Amino acid sequence: MKALILAAGYATRLYPLTLERPKALLPVAGKPILEYTLDKIAECPGIEAIYLVTNRKFYGLFQDWLTGYLASPSAKASASIEILDDGTGSNEDRLGSIGDLRFAIRARGLRDDLLVICSDKIFEFSLKSLVDFFAERREAVNTCFEAGEVERIRGRHGCAVTDPRGRIVEFQEKPAQPRSTLESAAFYIFPEAAIPLFDLYLQEGNNPDAPGFFAQWYVQRRPMYAYLFKEACYDVGTPEAYAEVDRLYAQKTR
Repeated sequence: MKALILAAGYATRLYPLTLERPKALLPVAGKPILEYTLDKIAECPGIEAIYLVTNRKFYGLFQDWLTGYLASPSAKASASIEILDDGTGSNEDRLGSIGDLRFAIRARGLRDDLLVICSDKIFEFSLKSLVDFFAERREAVNTCFEAGEVERIRGRHGCAVTDPRGRIVEFQEKPAQPRSTLESAAFYIFPEAAIPLFDLYLQEGNNPDAPGFFAQWYVQRRPMYAYLFKEACYDVGTPEAYAEVDRLYAQKTR
């Protein structure tokens, strides 16, 4: 299995914090968001390599970070890490999440199971448990949690509708009328057999931007299961959300 971290966005909602620094390298309690994710990946012995996809603007900053990280005694990376530049230079010409997924697949000839992680979240659920869940089913997996009410999802997040076995029978990306209270946290594992579908999806002219649009399309063609978690998962999407997560984690480290 390979891990793919999507970090090619420009985080315009976080301006001015992200004008000159990518969101994944913003410090939370003094530690870059990205390193919290790498700590979680290090708990998964089956991850053979980690690819982080960024853009031309932030490529050098990620390379500088990686040099320092690998030299640090606190680094927990148990797999090789490579930074990939998708060649885009602005929010207007970005490839989108699915476009970046296809870029990485083509750039490194990936024909493996893929753990796909967004770089703008700090999460406390176990990636090892997620990988074990996938190993039992050998079909695509989407992390989800019980939001409690549809208003938390409406127009803002992905929504999964499952059958009694946990298979996602319908997926809605930021729906106006959510059909369940099961919210997607947008972490995925795709089996090797799904790799050609990223090409097909984009060739059909579908939305390349958010993974949820691909999930919406995918569940009509192949099985996808919901991995349910109850632990905290923080979306660092606005200055207010970032400040709150930084405050919470600063308290934990005291």
